[in-house]
Amino acid sequence: MPLDEYRRKRDARRTPEPIPAADPAMEGPGHRFVIQEHHARRLHWDVRLERDGVLASWAVPKGLPADPETVRLAVRTEDHPIEYLEFSGEIPAGEYGGGAMTIWDSGTYETEKWNAREVIVRLTGERASGRFVFIRTDRDGGKDNWLLRRSDRDGARAPLPHDARPMLATPGELPAEGEWWPQVGFGGRRVIVRADGGRVRITDADGDEVAAPSLRELGPSLGATQALLDGELVGGGEGAYLWIGDVLHVDGRDTCPLPFRDRRALLERLPLDGPRWRLAPVFPGAGPEVLAAAKQQNLPYVVAKDPDSPYEPGRTSTRWVQVPTGVAAPEPPPHRAAATGSRAGYGRASLSNPEKVLYPLTGTTKADVLAYYLAVADAMLPHLRDRPVTLVRWPDGVERGSFFEKDVSRHAPRWLRTARVGTPGGRSENADFPLIDDAEGLAWAANLAALELHVPQWRVGPRGAQRLPDLVVFDLDPGEGTTVVDCARVAERIAERLVDDGLVAYPRTSGGKGMQLYLPVTVSQSERTSEFAKALAEELARESPGSVTAVMAKARRRGKVFVDWSQNNPYKTTIASYSLRGRARPTVATPVTWDEVRACRRPDDLVFTAADLPARIAEHGDLLAPLFTEPQRLPRRA
Repeated sequence: MPLDEYRRKRDARRTPEPIPAADPAMEGPGHRFVIQEHHARRLHWDVRLERDGVLASWAVPKGLPADPETVRLAVRTEDHPIEYLEFSGEIPAGEYGGGAMTIWDSGTYETEKWNAREVIVRLTGERASGRFVFIRTDRDGGKDNWLLRRSDRDGARAPLPHDARPMLATPGELPAEGEWWPQVGFGGRRVIVRADGGRVRITDADGDEVAAPSLRELGPSLGATQALLDGELVGGGEGAYLWIGDVLHVDGRDTCPLPFRDRRALLERLPLDGPRWRLAPVFPGAGPEVLAAAKQQNLPYVVAKDPDSPYEPGRTSTRWVQVPTGVAAPEPPPHRAAATGSRAGYGRASLSNPEKVLYPLTGTTKADVLAYYLAVADAMLPHLRDRPVTLVRWPDGVERGSFFEKDVSRHAPRWLRTARVGTPGGRSENADFPLIDDAEGLAWAANLAALELHVPQWRVGPRGAQRLPDLVVFDLDPGEGTTVVDCARVAERIAERLVDDGLVAYPRTSGGKGMQLYLPVTVSQSERTSEFAKALAEELARESPGSVTAVMAKARRRGKVFVDWSQNNPYKTTIASYSLRGRARPTVATPVTWDEVRACRRPDDLVFTAADLPARIAEHGDLLAPLFTEPQRLPRRA
């Protein structure tokens, strides 16, 4: 019977797919078709043509050919029920065809030929339109293999070029006249990315293929989009990050003759914001301030682009000017985490099991965690330096258990600095806390799967003595029924009160559900910071008892934002800025602007992941840098 094989492979209790009990009775050709984009174990497109009451189906790994010169493999699969014309959804993992399935196109078709070895149809859809020929080949390994080609040129796209070289800039000074669009350069390897059929191929300026395992999901994220991209590959192996700066070709269109401003607009419409790739920042009409910001972030150059310039593959153009910042281009880190070798790392810190997945939802590996911490090290380390770090470790990933670790005396390497700190209420009176002062320390923490790094609001001195607090923190925790949006409103009120006291606060997300405000301070007594924070929190709670509480009890927090002043207790810690969080996704405790706080209307407005941070740092620098240079004196509150 026509649907026996289909039903045999599926369990109606476990899959949302339609599974009719009876076989269809009708015979003869149909006229409807559907093409589904199927993110199963490997991305492919399922082409289904109505015939004899069922859908004759082919799995096409790279999708329909867009031009007559391209021939694609198509694997004949079991017939599907007519109800599949409208099916989209998530087939559970472990089931046959497990993965997300969406309707890529649908419409009608005409049959020109249909027999056991050749099928010729003319499709009429929004995205798939033209004459397509399926030709059966000899059986191979039991699979029913066919070749698929497009046989007409009406509406066909121009083939995606196979070979291209990056356009090069002329070295020089920042142009003083005319309109220029500075684009940040990261000192990486210039590459061309060819995306076709959900796969990518990366070549360097010499045309040699470049292996970049960290970009394996770039192709599936683009789906059926054909594109030729100009990018800058920073790092290598599983630690590589791609900054995309230009586009040469997209969906059958040669974009090289277009002005840069139009090419940039095309780029911004493509889905190019991924875990290890995104657009290189561009600042239209800016100039010296961009160069100064790049230098501050230790980036080697800025490329000033004429917004009207075409793309000239392989040529050096005076309409692109590469302006050095005076910072040397980065050298590849020693023993960088990569897919090769069972142990890699950074400097003296080794990395075991680099391919171990710590965030199953996003596939983020231990090597990815190391690469993230190395990418943000310059901004993050000042927030850790001289502060005893409490590690929160997820050795088996975020879906398994975690544990806090303070005393690392039994396993810390000799080169890692530690500080003996009192731990009232702990297992012992003192513990040897790690002090993470450099990138090697971050790499050591990454190897331990220490995704979260927590620090107090004080530092240790040269001999390990505890110094007075240098920070006040207001930890805003949303109770049941509230979100970070409510925290943002409370943060604005706190900032207004602090301005009345002549104080400036700096906001940050927690990487979880809430956010924090920080004040850099100088005090003569350690209890002053906690007293000040408590007084202000209780003042707000008295004024707005329906929306703010200063009491820790969870029963009192429902529908309110808890202003946790107790985080200023010298024996408490808060998540460090730029630290990852042990959530389903690799979210980050991220410094934000007050404009972003005021604009927050949805919880997602203040959620940032590891993929977002390199570009944010390139654009803003460290928004919390004033915490180290502008201490303030606390007034007495009534």
